[in-house]
Amino acid sequence: MDTLLETAGVRLMPALRSSIEEGTAGAALLNGLDGTTKTFFEDFARRTAGHAMADSMASVSLTLVAADQQDRPVGVLSVTAPGTVIERALDHGYSDVEALTLSVAIGKVHGLAVADEARGQGIASTLMKRAWQVYEQLDYFLLYGSFETERDLGSLYTGCGYSVHAAGQGFLLDRIGLPFGVNAGPDQCVFTRWRPRR
Repeated sequence: MDTLLETAGVRLMPALRSSIEEGTAGAALLNGLDGTTKTFFEDFARRTAGHAMADSMASVSLTLVAADQQDRPVGVLSVTAPGTVIERALDHGYSDVEALTLSVAIGKVHGLAVADEARGQGIASTLMKRAWQVYEQLDYFLLYGSFETERDLGSLYTGCGYSVHAAGQGFLLDRIGLPFGVNAGPDQCVFTRWRPRR
């Protein structure tokens, strides 16, 4: 899994790696999927009170792995709490709890990779679509991520239902009442998928 993610220039964050090893990564997500959105919010609140922010964020992180017939990982997707958005919220005067609550509204696609020998089989699309199903079921407002322009992945993400922004173009978060947005470097393309308005 680590080796695959490294091909995309990404590493698992230490707190998430520890949570995966302990079997607690994504625990709030799993409890929410087994129950209701209310169950999910309550479970996340319980995992937040008195816990380190990194541990709380790991409870809403999703790591999906695709394996071949020999049970070898050939694809991996890591979706995490939106660390950058949380930091921006703190910079704008939000309390720790208010900022951390954004973890149950926004997910960040941290890394996506498919082994060379498994490309062209739709694995990346399947992982992205499955992640959206999970977060949509839990009433998330947004999944977003970015890729380096030289990787030319726009068609992959648009095919999975995401909007791909022009190189260097960020996006605003006013749709969920936040007075700031997510920026992109000049060599990055951001992709977003918002929950449809109800």
